[in-house]
Amino acid sequence: MRVSALLLLSLLVTACAAPQVRPAGAIRKVVVVVGSRVDSLPSASYREDLMGEGNPRTVLSGSTEAVLRERGFEVAGTRISAAPSPSTDEVVSVIRENDAEAAVVVVLSWVDVSAVQTMGRADVVLEAGVVSPDGQLIWRKESRTVAMIGLYQSQTDYSSYLRKAVIQAVKEVP
Repeated sequence: MRVSALLLLSLLVTACAAPQVRPAGAIRKVVVVVGSRVDSLPSASYREDLMGEGNPRTVLSGSTEAVLRERGFEVAGTRISAAPSPSTDEVVSVIRENDAEAAVVVVLSWVDVSAVQTMGRADVVLEAGVVSPDGQLIWRKESRTVAMIGLYQSQTDYSSYLRKAVIQAVKEVP
């Protein structure tokens, strides 16, 4: 009885965790290109510095890939641009190198974390866009997110506010 209950539970968890399926005709194979006008995030610990979580580009790329995969996209590659905002030529080059249908471009424009440790509040402005292989902008949206995080999280996982903002912005990608 217990074995069948455990088997049923594991099947239920697996079914719930399955990524979404993209509709027919929708873009499926993408590359991720990120940039940041913010040079570094304030970090709260040595661990975050060591893991690269003080670098906003690292947080942007990992979170963007994860959200796109959950939504049923196939992520063929990722480029972290050294420029604050990736050029059209750079984006088109990454699309062609990876034989992708489009690029999802995410740029961190502004961050205010002055109230994160006292009130658990961070303001984040991101630009997200989808670029076709010929360099045309298919979709673009600037989003301002006020991320609220708990006091404990603000002291132990300082960049979680940025991940929350990326998740919200990338979920809107068509």
